Amino acid sequence: MTAEPELLSLRGLSVRYDTKAGPIDAAQDVTFSLARGERLGLVGESGSGKTTTALALMGMLRAPGRVIKGEAWLDGMDLLAVRPDARAAYRLSKVSYIPQGAMNSLNPVLKIRQSLSHGMIDHGLKLDRRQRQARIVELLDQVDLPADIAERYPHQLSGGQKQRVCIALAISLGPRLIIADEPTSALDVVTQRQVMSTLREVQERLGSGLILIGHDMGLMAQSVHRLAVMRHGRVVEDGETVQVFSHPAHAYTRELIHSVPMVGEDRQASAPVPTNQTEITQPLLVFDGVRKTYPSHDGKRERTVALDRLSFTLSGAQPRIIAVVGQSGSGKTTMGGMILGLLEPSEGQVRYRGEALSNVKGSDRLRVRREIQAVFQDPYSAFNPFYRVRRALTRPLVNFGLAKSHAEAGRMATEACAVVGLDPSLILDRFAHQLSGGQRQRLMVARALLLRPRLLVADEPVSMVDASLRSTILDSLRDLRDQHEITILYITHDLATAYRVSDYLLVLHRGRIVEAGDPDTVLRDPLHPYTRTLVASIPWPDPAREWGGLDQAGPSDAASGPAATIVRSRLPDLDLAA
Repeated sequence: MTAEPELLSLRGLSVRYDTKAGPIDAAQDVTFSLARGERLGLVGESGSGKTTTALALMGMLRAPGRVIKGEAWLDGMDLLAVRPDARAAYRLSKVSYIPQGAMNSLNPVLKIRQSLSHGMIDHGLKLDRRQRQARIVELLDQVDLPADIAERYPHQLSGGQKQRVCIALAISLGPRLIIADEPTSALDVVTQRQVMSTLREVQERLGSGLILIGHDMGLMAQSVHRLAVMRHGRVVEDGETVQVFSHPAHAYTRELIHSVPMVGEDRQASAPVPTNQTEITQPLLVFDGVRKTYPSHDGKRERTVALDRLSFTLSGAQPRIIAVVGQSGSGKTTMGGMILGLLEPSEGQVRYRGEALSNVKGSDRLRVRREIQAVFQDPYSAFNPFYRVRRALTRPLVNFGLAKSHAEAGRMATEACAVVGLDPSLILDRFAHQLSGGQRQRLMVARALLLRPRLLVADEPVSMVDASLRSTILDSLRDLRDQHEITILYITHDLATAYRVSDYLLVLHRGRIVEAGDPDTVLRDPLHPYTRTLVASIPWPDPAREWGGLDQAGPSDAASGPAATIVRSRLPDLDLAA
């Protein structure tokens, strides 16, 4: 990138949170600059100070957080010195913010048109009704969304569509600086690339600067010109992306780069676990011609097919980690919802240990609920906001009779927190909203582990967890398989973690399994066009490697693949021709 005039100059930012336990310095003397048109990656693990820095620039810090010193000059304005009553005047027009969780950032009772209109009106854009409508259509077109999206509610959109709406809102007043906080953390690899491509195109068209916050070093390598690495509230390294990846100066930077799981690296082979065969009288899980459809949004078009006559039998003779991979809308989460008894098939049956889940009643239903546990994708809605973490973890133990007393339940909860890398003394007495997304996601894993299930549905369990902590949770899943004989259905769009942790891989596309086999074979040498698209869309932690995917095999190519499942290898206890 050619040298451009300086857009943002951040000097000596320090942010402190005054807590009962004493002051916490979340950002300490943070200093960096950003040129016009430049993309800067602000990278680090949870608690490093990335989001705190962004919120300070936006004037969005909440008590007890406060800026104790620093300057942030943008176009002759010190953002840190702007009075609270004047901040609305520079938000969206000078600085805009794309939040981490699009699914929780849009008002659920407003149509997209209303959300965009309110944003423009509240921040001073004076347009009449017809001009606003034209501007909304223009904004949606700029982020590759059709105009009719404006008349939908957020719950009627996919994750990628909602993230694009957030981008449209952020660029509505042509800001000079865009701050994107983990904008693709919950998106599949193909949608992730599409959204980042959209964000880059918009940023370049506006000539804005972009600060991209994240912990995914692969995404950073493919997306930004410069990297500022943060740890414990400080910037420990700042340099050109190519230089940082090729010759990282700080040990922490090297640790972040090496912690990224990659397809093709050495992986831990599955260790056979002896199982008492005499106890197995019925297969653990059967999908028998399962079809699931949903009505269209307007009720006029054909129904959406989420699962298309899916059939397989998993005997459970040996505990396995079966990874189910695919894009959003491929049917992965629908499959998991049926196993958990949250959804019923439109056709066919889902059977657990010989009994159709739709027929389970009474005490058997309680037993099945304990034996089939879940780690949900969205950590923000998985916990009761009125319960402290301690109660959220101990109450299931008491309800299911797994702890003889509250004291024993408390000890078990403490141990579960430690297993997933959380300090119980800092976590158990907080409410869920007081924790980061990564902390909440680890708590969901801890809660599932406590009940010692026979079957675990893990729906994107590491999508919002730092790279260095992913290995901890993935190791915990392997321990569940090996030490407690738990079979795990690992639902994910992250092919690298699926490659690392799974014993067998199912590639799901448009509700059907298009390719299956051991991870080495399927991901190192994919045969189906759709699998090739997924593998090519993985953001590699190498700036010199082109981020491919859509150019090699687009959606039309993927859809034209063979109708029958391509079976690369088989498991003795998994029958795909059930």
